Amino acid sequence: MIRRNRTKYKLFMIAFILGSTILYCEFLAYEIQRFKWSGRECNECVKVLLVADPQILGEKNENYFGAWFARWDNDRYLAKTFTRAMSHAQPDVIVFLGDLMDEGHISTMQDFSRYKSRFDRIFQTPEHILTIYLPGDNDIGGEEDSVSAAIHNRFKFAFSQPDYLTHKSLSFYKVNRLTHYMPKAPEDAFLSEYTERNTTNIILSHMPLLFSSGSFVKNVIKELSPQVIFTAHEHKAMHLSLDTTIDELSDIWVLPPHETSLYQLRLDMGDIHELQIPTCSYRMGTVNMGYGLAYIDTHEKSVDFTILWLPERFPKLKGYLWVFSIVMTFILSSFICNCCAWSTHVAYSHLPAV
Repeated sequence: MIRRNRTKYKLFMIAFILGSTILYCEFLAYEIQRFKWSGRECNECVKVLLVADPQILGEKNENYFGAWFARWDNDRYLAKTFTRAMSHAQPDVIVFLGDLMDEGHISTMQDFSRYKSRFDRIFQTPEHILTIYLPGDNDIGGEEDSVSAAIHNRFKFAFSQPDYLTHKSLSFYKVNRLTHYMPKAPEDAFLSEYTERNTTNIILSHMPLLFSSGSFVKNVIKELSPQVIFTAHEHKAMHLSLDTTIDELSDIWVLPPHETSLYQLRLDMGDIHELQIPTCSYRMGTVNMGYGLAYIDTHEKSVDFTILWLPERFPKLKGYLWVFSIVMTFILSSFICNCCAWSTHVAYSHLPAV
C-alpha cells in the first residue's frame, strides 16, 4: 500500500511539473507579455498594425535534423503572437512590411505555393480590414542578388493589390527601394499645405529610406510629400526624423526594448518621421521582437505609436530540455531504486509444523 501511494505521488509530481511548464511556455508567457502592452482610446484616429519580417522558414536552408520542428514551432509562435496583437490593437489597417518568407526569392513555384498557404494560415486577417502587403529582399531578391522580374511578378500576383491605397483620411504609397519604384500620386493630392489638408500621406517601404541620401529617396520625398514613413529590414525599433527645412536628419533614436511607452509625434512641424519596425520572428538573430502599433490622427496632426514587444522563445525551448532531463532523471532513479529494493527483498516462508 505504501509503495502504491508513493508511485501515485511520483506520477502526480511528474504530471504537475510537465503541466506547469507547458502552461507557462505555451499560454501564460504570452498573456503576461500582453498585459504590458500600451494602447489608447481611438475614436477619430486610424489604428495601424505593422508586421515586419516574419520570414516564415523555408525548406531548402532549413534542412537539418529537426528542421520540421523548427518550422512548426516558429509558425505557432507567429500565429499566437499575431492573434494577441490583433485582439489588443483592433486595427483598421494591417501592413506587412516585407520579408514575408525567408526563402521566397529562391523557391520554386511549388515551394512558393506551400509557403503562401502557410503564411495565410498563420496570419489570418478579417476581410473587412484593409491589409497591405509589401515585398522584401527575401521575397523577391535584391540585397545579395538582383531582383528577378519573374519572381517579383509572382509575388505581385499572389498578393495582388494596387500600390496606392486609401483608408479614411490616410493615403498609403508602397515604395520599393530594391527596384527603385514609387507609385504616382493623384494629381489633386497636394493642392494645399499639409496643415490645411485633411489627409495624411504615408510611405510604406521594406528598406529604410531616410538613412539613404540617394536621388531615389529624394525623389520619393519630393513627389509623394509624406508625413510618416514605415519601414523594416533592420530587425530593430528605431525612429528617424528629417527636417525638411534644412534637408537633414534632426533626430535618431532606438526605442528601448521592452519599454511599453506610447510615444507621440507631431505631423505639422515640418518634419518627416520614419519608424522602423522590429521583426516579429524569434528566428532572426535578435532577442527583441515585436509588432508596431500606430494611432494616426489626421485631424490632430499626430501619431501615437508603440511597440508590442513579444516574449522570448529560445529560453522556453531550453527550459523544456531542462525539465525533460530532470523528469527523465527522476523516472530513471525511481526505477533503479525499485529494482534495488526488489533485489534485496527477502521472502520468508512458514516452517512445517512438527
